[in-house]
Amino acid sequence: MLYWLTIIIGIIMLSLSISNPFYNLVIKKKINTNILMKILIRILLFILGILSIMLGLYIESVPN
Repeated sequence: MLYWLTIIIGIIMLSLSISNPFYNLVIKKKINTNILMKILIRILLFILGILSIMLGLYIESVPN
């Protein structure tokens, strides 16, 4: 069931990087940065989210 956890974490990272209200609610209230840093954080979250989902799918498909 570890793969479900990694997939859910990946989905949360993707929603943080794409959804502006969710990003403002979770990250912007805690970290005040300039616009370049916001863009870099969102790109990093997007890439990590995709990798996390792919890792979860890989873990699920590996036979015991």
